[in-house]
Amino acid sequence: GGVVEAWQPALPSFLSDAALARGDGLFFGWGRNVRAWSGAIAIWGGVAGVVAAGGAFLTGASAASNVALTCTALATFGALMWLFTSLFRAKPARVWLMRPPRGESTNAPLRRMIARELRCYGHVISVARRAEGGAIRNAADYRGRVSALANLVGMNVSAMLSSEAMALSASDAWRAMTLDLAIGSSDVVVVDVSEAAPPVLEALAEREAWPRCVFVSIWGRLDEAEAALRAHGVNAPCFYYAPDGEMQRRGDFRAALLAAMRAAQGTRA
Repeated sequence: GGVVEAWQPALPSFLSDAALARGDGLFFGWGRNVRAWSGAIAIWGGVAGVVAAGGAFLTGASAASNVALTCTALATFGALMWLFTSLFRAKPARVWLMRPPRGESTNAPLRRMIARELRCYGHVISVARRAEGGAIRNAADYRGRVSALANLVGMNVSAMLSSEAMALSASDAWRAMTLDLAIGSSDVVVVDVSEAAPPVLEALAEREAWPRCVFVSIWGRLDEAEAALRAHGVNAPCFYYAPDGEMQRRGDFRAALLAAMRAAQGTRA
């Protein structure tokens, strides 16, 4: 007497309504400041320590040796603080990016935009529109990626090492399920509609995913991107980024990201 329904895979979010109530402070508040300042202390303390150590070696001055030891201690403290706060970041957002195929003309600007505008939110998981190296091709691949995505510390490590914490693609047989995972597990879906937009827009429309989507395009292709959105009945704004990766209308863009994250939390509830 049971009813067979389509399986909708979704991982629980690391965020919550209470966390999102902090607004931009969740992503740009004291936590980010601690990571930024501790990283700066580690880098500049290390540089100053090397310079002072070189001076102590050349001159034999004890004062220079003391300065070198102090700078080294500061660098070590900064590095440990940065490592601890980055490794155990408790409330990262899961930002799924639907991007054009690698090798397209938007690739380099898009990478810069990810590093400049999206990485600060947490785990950026990019989803390619065609199968690439390391694509999901069987159940073992799929389970492995799901397990990795659910591992908070592991994903934090990946986010420390690269702007894109994970890159996903899938064979034809697994593409639909991978897209279901992306939409169901996302805190926000950032869709690059600079080119080849219709297939992805159709897939998002089928899954009624518009509330958790934010649309972006490279500067110079905004008109085409907006036309593609309107053709699919999407009235949401399209935000554009410059070739250096800087997002224009950044305040509105960040507000749209927060609104999409709150919509995703409401869907889970």
